[in-house]
Amino acid sequence: MSQRRGHDDRSQGLGNKRSRPARKKHLYLVLDDWEKGYSIRQIDPDTMLTVPVSDDSVRDPVRLPEPPAFRFVAPASETKFAAIGTNIVVVSSGGGTEAPTLVYDTEAAALAVAPPPPGHLGGPILAVAGGGALYAPTTFGAGLPVALEAFMWAPCTGDAEEPWLRRHEWSWKTVATPPPPPFAPGRGVVSHAARPDGRTVYVSTRDAADGGREDTCSFDAERGEWTRRGAWALPFRGQGHFDRELGAWVGLDEEPGYVCACQVPSRSTDATVPPESDRTEEKLFLGTGGENAAGSAATLAYMGDSKFCLVESVPCEDEDADGRVVRVTMFGLKFDRRGKLRTTSHRTTSSYVASRYVPSFSPVASWM
Repeated sequence: MSQRRGHDDRSQGLGNKRSRPARKKHLYLVLDDWEKGYSIRQIDPDTMLTVPVSDDSVRDPVRLPEPPAFRFVAPASETKFAAIGTNIVVVSSGGGTEAPTLVYDTEAAALAVAPPPPGHLGGPILAVAGGGALYAPTTFGAGLPVALEAFMWAPCTGDAEEPWLRRHEWSWKTVATPPPPPFAPGRGVVSHAARPDGRTVYVSTRDAADGGREDTCSFDAERGEWTRRGAWALPFRGQGHFDRELGAWVGLDEEPGYVCACQVPSRSTDATVPPESDRTEEKLFLGTGGENAAGSAATLAYMGDSKFCLVESVPCEDEDADGRVVRVTMFGLKFDRRGKLRTTSHRTTSSYVASRYVPSFSPVASWM
């Protein structure tokens, strides 16, 4: 956080840690719970009315905390969200709009406005890599080439001789090397994850026009190069999260309702088979469907130290109610002596009632 306005603006980036005390983390939910756009809700884990999963007692869902941490107007569709550091990035693309990219700094409770991405988003916003950048494929129209754009906190390009002017800003930058076939028309991105080295992103695609053909490539942010890894896909849907204790990526399994973990492939290995993986034996959420990146109305957030938060959106039991129940489950993961993926015994759940205005939208969860 900046000590003096205009002299140290690194708080808008990945954070200026210095000697500050450790910041308490919260669960942040992006919801379509008002008619003009979206809300960001901050939930203190100490206030969550949790129930042990093994407890047969029933607790009615409660209202989300008021007021929201932040609200913003955005199109009902073509709006995507991503987390980087302590920031939630909002990108609206499509429909002829040129909406700016919004960056909500959860640590400073401040909003930064950045330029819109060049062109329309041609796929999901990819995992963080390369020193704290988000990557997104963009295109200027059907049949036109796809470019890879990096969104990052970078030095300003303008004249900044005056010391009171900002020295950094959020901006989009085109990656010099053009993307290979993963972003070709018809090849949808089904999963992605960043290696722990902070420089490499793995991307798996599936080609519906070619019998569901799968491919996985990796992008080296330092070299600006793509490498094809094989005709296979990572076992999870959407984003995978690296956990150092498990030594594996963790994500929502291909079969809705389960969580899986897989080994991180060696960067030098050009494997023809997918990495070894395992999934939980128990079903952790309903997997009732939806149209978010994970293929179900659920989002997995990583809390650190092999702990995860699973947020699921389910319809209200009252058919006349125009809303949803947001179910939050916190749990830990471990490998048992046989190498099987297991949840730890302290799993808890809590539920919230929330309005909904975009049927195809599923809550986006971040732990920061």
